[in-house]
Amino acid sequence: MKYISFFLILFSVSIYGEGPKLLVSQIGKNIYVHTSYKLLKDGYFPSNGLLIETGEGVVLVDTAWGEEQTFELLDWISNNLKKPVIAVIITHFHEDRAGGIDILKKQNIPSYAGKRTISILKEEGESVPEKVLKDKDLLVFGKTKIETFFPGAGHSKDNLVVWLPGSRILFGGCLVKSVEADDIGNTKDADLKEWPKTIRKLEKMFPKISIIVPGHQAWGGRESLKRTLELLGVSK
Repeated sequence: MKYISFFLILFSVSIYGEGPKLLVSQIGKNIYVHTSYKLLKDGYFPSNGLLIETGEGVVLVDTAWGEEQTFELLDWISNNLKKPVIAVIITHFHEDRAGGIDILKKQNIPSYAGKRTISILKEEGESVPEKVLKDKDLLVFGKTKIETFFPGAGHSKDNLVVWLPGSRILFGGCLVKSVEADDIGNTKDADLKEWPKTIRKLEKMFPKISIIVPGHQAWGGRESLKRTLELLGVSK
């Protein structure tokens, strides 16, 4: 079954001019991508997360990029889906994934992360998720199963992926690059030696993927894994 994407775009005016603040796109039954933006040197750059409607409420994968957009995302969910946000899964410690944790705490929304992410956030003096995920974990909300995995280091030493077995959607986060990516991106905290091994592990773990959602830019299919290897300078 195909789904027609719908979008919500909010705009704000800053010293840099007007730019997009939030985008919500439906990619499956009860599954959406939330995209927030940050102004970088080459313009506004998108960051993706997931929004999953379950029988118990809404589960987010990653906050929006920063507190303001996280607040706007939660407000949009309340006004449009009219369901509570019951959990947020943080896939690694960078601001585009975890930048809205304080907003979650103010609204008493529990957040989950792997032990590596929690350790790094503590070291950096940042807000920390309350619940610890195992390296391979299963969360069930109503009839919705959400699997989380730590496949190995790559973009960062703590990057998780999220698998939705019911729809065969993989949220690769910043571990996986979009097919439209021109370079490998931020490697400040990357493990460039392990990253290709981790991508190959994903190829074996998930042979039947319908959609891969990367941390940034357009989503698609398994070609995102191939593109990531190409950008890492690894031939198949």
